[in-house]
This record gives sequence, structure tokens and C-alpha cells, in this order.
Amino acid sequence: MMKYYLTVKNYTEAMRGKSYLKGLNINCNVEKVSGKGGCGYAVVVGDNPERASRLLSTLNITVLKIESGKSDGLS
Repeated sequence: MMKYYLTVKNYTEAMRGKSYLKGLNINCNVEKVSGKGGCGYAVVVGDNPERASRLLSTLNITVLKIESGKSDGLS
């Protein structure tokens, strides 16, 4: 199963986004991710990352990038 990482500015935005998406019955989590600028946070969804990104934008949460990766099967 694929996972999609929607990287946001900080932990607070990630948690706000997670809460909002879960309220819409979208299964998601928050994970710490590393990048060029150090560590950041991402809202992780199982499918339709473009829709999740649009929904987050309604809360003025900017998705900095969307990346995909394979699930480790633990979540």
C-alpha cells in the first residue's frame, strides 16, 4: 500500500490538518520527516493526496510538497 506525505510548515499545522481530515473520515497520521532544512512534519494519507491538500488549504495550511512511499505495513 502506498502512503503519501503532505509536508507542512510545522507540527501545529500537521496536527490541525490531521484533526480536520479525521473529522471528514479521512484516515491519516502525522509523521516527522527530514529534509534539506532539517526536520519537518507531514500529514500522511493512504490515497488521493491532491484532495487532502485541497482540503488542508481551506484551513490556510500550505502543503509544501507531496511525496509518495511504500507502507511498512505497521500502520
